[in-house]
Order: sequence, then C-alpha cells, then structure tokens
Amino acid sequence: MTMAGTAMRGNEGTIRAMGPTPALRRGACPTLAAPMQTGDGLLARLRPASGSFTADAFLALLDAAETFGTGRLDITARGNLQIRGLRTASVAPLSTAVHRAGIVPCEGIAVEMPPLAGLDPSEVADPRPLARKLAERIAGSGLDLAPKLAVIVDGGGRLHLDGVAADIKLVAGATDSTLLWHLLVAGKQTGVCGTEDEMIEAAMSVVADIAAYGSAARARDLPVEHLPPGSSLLAYREVSLSPVGRFDLGASVVLGIAPAFGQMAAHVVRPLILAAVAEGVSAVRLAPGRAFLLVGPAGWNTSAIVSLAASLGFVVHAGDPALRIDACAGQVGCASGRIDTHAVASHLIAHAPALMDGSLDLHVSGCAKGCARPRVADLTLVAMSCDGQPGLGIVLGGRAGDRPVATKRLEDGASAITALGQRVAETVEKGESAAACLQRLGPARIAAAFSAARFNGIDHAGL
Repeated sequence: MTMAGTAMRGNEGTIRAMGPTPALRRGACPTLAAPMQTGDGLLARLRPASGSFTADAFLALLDAAETFGTGRLDITARGNLQIRGLRTASVAPLSTAVHRAGIVPCEGIAVEMPPLAGLDPSEVADPRPLARKLAERIAGSGLDLAPKLAVIVDGGGRLHLDGVAADIKLVAGATDSTLLWHLLVAGKQTGVCGTEDEMIEAAMSVVADIAAYGSAARARDLPVEHLPPGSSLLAYREVSLSPVGRFDLGASVVLGIAPAFGQMAAHVVRPLILAAVAEGVSAVRLAPGRAFLLVGPAGWNTSAIVSLAASLGFVVHAGDPALRIDACAGQVGCASGRIDTHAVASHLIAHAPALMDGSLDLHVSGCAKGCARPRVADLTLVAMSCDGQPGLGIVLGGRAGDRPVATKRLEDGASAITALGQRVAETVEKGESAAACLQRLGPARIAAAFSAARFNGIDHAGL
C-alpha cells in the first residue's frame, strides 16, 4: 500500500459510489437494473442512496412489491431490502414505481454507515460527510472493483458497525478532544489514522492496491507486505446493541423492529407503517441484523406500536431467540426450498431451548445453496435427501452444502431436533455454554442424539 504522500498520526446507512452499473456477474449484488434469478422468480436488492426511506416512499414500495412481485420482502444481514418474486416483464415497471416514489437506489460500491448516522448524539463523529466524499472518489477512480467490495465509515454510537465485516473501514476515534479517523483493512487495524482528507487518500491507496489484483479481488487477497503493521491506537468499543428496541435520541425517538428471520409480507407490514405514521413517524431506515427502524418525534410513546408489531408476528425484544437464527424463505416463499424453514426454526426455539443461549450461530436452510447464510455456522439444519426420501441434515461448523454428520427423514425431523436439545440440556455443565457443550460432545455423539429420534406421532410445527 502506497502511503508516502499521506500525513499520518501515531443509515443514513449507506452511500454508494455512483458510476456505470456493471453487468451482473458471479459474486455481484442483485439490483433493480440487474435482478438475480432465485427459486421464486427474480430478486432485486434495494437500498436508498440517502440511507433512509420517507414513510410515504416506504408505503409506495410495499405497494410496488405486491403489484410487481409476490409481496414478499427480505431484510438482509447487512441491512439491505430485497424484493422477491419478480418476473422479467415486471422489473422495468417496478423500477419506474420506485423512482416515482422519490427513491434513488444506491449503485456501485457500498460505502456503509451505522443506521443511526446523523441522529445519534453519542456518535464520536457524523460519518456522512466523509462517506460521501469517499464514495465520490471511488466512483471517479475508474477502477474495476469486485461488486461486493465493502467499505464502511463508522462514526460510532449505539449501533456502531464494529461487528460488520468490511474490506476497508474508517472508524472515528477521539483523543484529547482531537478527532481522528482510523483505517482498518480486512478487519485488522493498520495503525494508520488522520483527518478526513488524509484518510480518504489512505483508503483510496488501499482501493487501488486491491484493484491491481483483479476485478474479483478483495482486501483479504492483499499480501501482508502491502499492509502497514497493526496498532492498538483505536480504543476497544463495547459490542454494538441490537437494532431491536427503543432508542431515545433526544431530538427523535427510534423504534427498531425485526421481521421474524428477516422476512415479511407487504400486506402484514403495511398496517404497522400506517399506524406508525399516524403517531408521527416520518422515516424508515434499515439496519444490519435484519431490522428496520421507525424514526419518530421526540417523546414518542412507542408502546402501542410495539404491541401491534408483536401481534403481527414481528420481533420487538432484543433478546428474542429468533434473532439468533439465519433462515431462508424455504418452501413457503421459494421454489428451491424443500422444507418450511420458519417452522423448523420455530421448533428449534420452542423445543431445543438449551441451544438458544446465544453462543451458537444457527442456520436453517431450505436447500444446499444456503442463501440466508453463505458463511460457516456452528450448527446448520438443511433440507436434503435421506434414504431417497425428503430429509433433514445437520451440519456442524460448516455451510449448508457441506457434508452432514447425520440425516433424518423429514417425518422424524421435529423429534430429532427435540432430542438434540434434550441431549445438550442433560449434559451441559454448570457455567458451560451450548457451543462449548457441543464441542465437548463431538460430532459422533451429536450425530447419535440426532439420529436416534423417531417419529412420535405428533406433527411438530408442520415439519
């Protein structure tokens, strides 16, 4: 990384570098202009360039999702909105409807910010000016970059993005009342810090180095010698709060709500938004963690909206175990899905509570593609064949497409999940987490517990 010319010292959730939209290629993000084929039709991913929807624009988007798609929407782990079930003929009308609603979609390389950017008085700094400048520089660079290259500008606050992966991250830190931005590359501190202008140059140097390794390169591909040595200049911050809950920000009150497993139907969320608008909510923001934020007036009493959201099936408490499970649309919302993933996840919560202590990354997948969680999970339940019949497999420390340690016929799936939860509950030691217990049991005993269960005549959760 070339840093010689840079002086060093020892949502609004997303702005995107605007430029020509590349043709969709492997690893690219689906957009309104280039949606992706899925089991239930085409899928388009959308996030407003401003990082926020007006309430009216969000309602118009719900109408468009029903008119031109199936009305099913996802909020992704990084806080993007996905519109499902589009057809080739409906893509252009959807785009027209989005623009008529006054929504300007993000395009190009993501420059993400915390979802409370500019609203949260506990921020070290407002990240929006720096994010805009950096987005402009990337867009004007002419570099051919990986579509999923992730850039974060994080001003801190209650919903900071320390836990969100990025190729390049600029994080605000204050020392003796002096604001400095710190550079992280591929999740590692570099020891490089400086003013806004200095850190734009430093970040662009890294961007150029990444581009030099090809249009599919990411920061992890850079040789170690291209990175400055690490440093502990950036102070440790507590883990970011869940986006679900009430945030009193002085000038405004923000209520975070999550669709169960990140998926919702337009006709279900619409009455919630209408009720919120009647109470003064003016904007909707999306948040990492598959949540949306309702921005209301100062002093807003959110209790009625919380009760309504809960009655509609939304997650309204930060400790809800549904927030700990990644689950795809499954057979209810995707032709590729071979199980009702939400029923499996709900059964896991209700009948295997010993696994729900928050120590495990849990994944339920309707097929081997693992769309809801491409990365490794501690425990994955995935639809697969068992003795030529529909079945459920369990994968440990892997992805949905990896080899399972055990499979069960689908009719035995609910009992197998229950049996696994009971095995952990019976063997977990005092003070031991579920993750530590599973590691101690090992694959063979976990497989035995999962495999031993037999259908008990009860149709658990529709499995």
